[in-house]
Amino acid sequence: MRKCIQNDVQYTEPETFLSYANEMSGYTAESSTVTFDLLGPLGLICIDNPPVNAISHSVRQGLVDTIALAEKNPSIKVLLIMSSGAMFSAGADISEFDHPQGEPSFQKVQSTIESSPLPVVAAIHGLALGGGLELAMACHYRVAQKNAKLGMPEITLGIIPGAGGTQRLPRLIGARAALDMILSGTPISGLDAEAKGLVNEVAEGDLREAALSFCKHVVDMQLGPRPTCNRPVNDELDETEINSALLRHARALRGRTTQNLAVEAIKAASLPFSQGIVIEAALAQHSLASRESQALRHVFFAERESAKLPGLSSADAKQAQPPAIRRIAIIGAGTMGSGIAMACADADLEVLIHDNDPAALSRSREFLHTTYASSVKRGRITESVADERIQRIRSTTALADIADADLVIEAVFEDMDLKKEVFSKLDSLVPPGHLLASNTSTLSVTELARATAHPERVLGLHFFVPAHASKLLEIVRTGYTSLESLSTAFRVAKLLKKVAVVSGDGFGFIGNRMMLDGYWREAEQLLLEGATPEQVDNALENFGFAMGPQRVTDMGGNDVGTKARAQLFKRESRPDPYFVIADRLTEIGRLGQKTGRGFYRYESGSREAVPDPEVISLIEKLASERGILRREISDQEIVERCMLSLINVGAMVLEEKSAARAADIDVVWTSGYGFPRHLGGPMFYADTLGLPHVLERIRHYYGKLGHYWRPAALFERLVGTQSSFEKWDETSASR
Repeated sequence: MRKCIQNDVQYTEPETFLSYANEMSGYTAESSTVTFDLLGPLGLICIDNPPVNAISHSVRQGLVDTIALAEKNPSIKVLLIMSSGAMFSAGADISEFDHPQGEPSFQKVQSTIESSPLPVVAAIHGLALGGGLELAMACHYRVAQKNAKLGMPEITLGIIPGAGGTQRLPRLIGARAALDMILSGTPISGLDAEAKGLVNEVAEGDLREAALSFCKHVVDMQLGPRPTCNRPVNDELDETEINSALLRHARALRGRTTQNLAVEAIKAASLPFSQGIVIEAALAQHSLASRESQALRHVFFAERESAKLPGLSSADAKQAQPPAIRRIAIIGAGTMGSGIAMACADADLEVLIHDNDPAALSRSREFLHTTYASSVKRGRITESVADERIQRIRSTTALADIADADLVIEAVFEDMDLKKEVFSKLDSLVPPGHLLASNTSTLSVTELARATAHPERVLGLHFFVPAHASKLLEIVRTGYTSLESLSTAFRVAKLLKKVAVVSGDGFGFIGNRMMLDGYWREAEQLLLEGATPEQVDNALENFGFAMGPQRVTDMGGNDVGTKARAQLFKRESRPDPYFVIADRLTEIGRLGQKTGRGFYRYESGSREAVPDPEVISLIEKLASERGILRREISDQEIVERCMLSLINVGAMVLEEKSAARAADIDVVWTSGYGFPRHLGGPMFYADTLGLPHVLERIRHYYGKLGHYWRPAALFERLVGTQSSFEKWDETSASR
């Protein structure tokens, strides 16, 4: 027996409606993306617009046409809308956002469904997101698989639902629940949707059978249409509830403005639908035109483009088919190696961690158990899932045990000689067709490759801390790296659900080069000139970073950067001052949180950064030794100098071809370094500031501060041709 959740639609399941499928009359109609079949008294409308069944113009036209066709047939008593493929619909076709929406509009489609004299049922499987859920909500009834995901993620793109989502959702689940769902952007399961009243029935088994059975009940009981727009909103938002909701989502929406438009739209749901839908449309258009939305959509598309290798033809891609990846070995059982092991185990891969030190393997095991236990405690995974993942990770002190791995990732200390020794041994153990990767964050992968007899299978896989949770994966390509190796690296990134960006093999690759030679170096310069660590961190956190540079350094350890710079100075030099404060703190044992003292003090058992006068005295001494006159510095200057230095080095990274696209740089910084997504990444942000203005300010600081502010030659060329980083990418794509 199956029960509908709506109080006025409860029933005992009759015989399945599938019997009608045997009465095919041959009455069919179809378009390129929407098909229509007559199954007895049921009209079956199927959306078929792979890969995600986006509600494109052709889908909208197909829906309107097929519904009009069905309404002319007196034998049809009910309509069922389903989708082919893996999901109901992932939403609107985002590529249409910046162009006038062709008729029929989303609103026209929803109105056509809602006003139909025939009852319309939506059968939801996989994902129903954004415009896909708006389509389902315009239907009179909804049946969903219990593990389907229903959500309104528009806020992640800086927009609000604009096809009735803010007006119909409150009418189905209430204004308070709707506000939470829209502000979070997080989908809910079919079971949760049933509990909230968003769907009428959850299908335990086959969705098609359940939906046909539900439709038969609608016909037998003569239930008729039930337009969502005619339903009242049973609760209204007051200011206390609004403020409480905004506070719950404040961390995720820091620096954002879209949430305010969402609140206004949901408030409008208390008005007659005809008025509320007009208000929603105006607010949605306002959000779509905002700089915030433009930036977030830029990052959305940039992340998808970053996984494509520039200059790689489709023929080359087919030729470079990667082997299957099942077993991964990790050399080094430190925090990074253990985190990479977790990322692989989370992807259902077999993992072997090697370390010469049994104590290191023991600490790694403890780290795994503690981290997974924390995930269980927070409700992110079940205990059984945690146990399964831990069991996928084995450990060994015998290097020979890794010989059958499909991929080996080296994650030992940042020491070139040590890493070269490891790669030389791996080269003789691991079959030639299997990939060897280094997790180095700054060292030359090309030099590591030369330590092997098969340099074509060597590349960098630069994970970010914490490796199991961080989204970004820099894939470092050398001049030797084969297309097959790159293709395998992309497959690994996809398996691990990472955002992949290809980098050339220069110091620090993309992200760390810009951080060490630009952003963080300038932050230290500001400390020497008179700012305090707390002021610099607060100014940049108010700009939008999750943590300021000094707090991040203390969290990771001052000694980590000092060791990386020691390796850099073996082959390159940097004019003084270059991280003189951080290196002096390392020298005197102030390593950060792990020693209780760094740029800040930390009480025992606490991670709260407490300003320390001793550090200020140290900075004053270092400034005096260099003849730097200290002064008061504004927060505005801190942000401007840190961001412009970041952007300037980013332009150098483009010049040097370490990054193929400016958008790749934006992906690296928004996915791996905490640059605020709603500003689009450093290069997009530079475009919004205007490159002539950016260059003028860089020249200003070059005149005052010298070497590190030398304008990138690319800036001069782009400004001289009235171009931008966006146009640079467009031109690069055509080359």
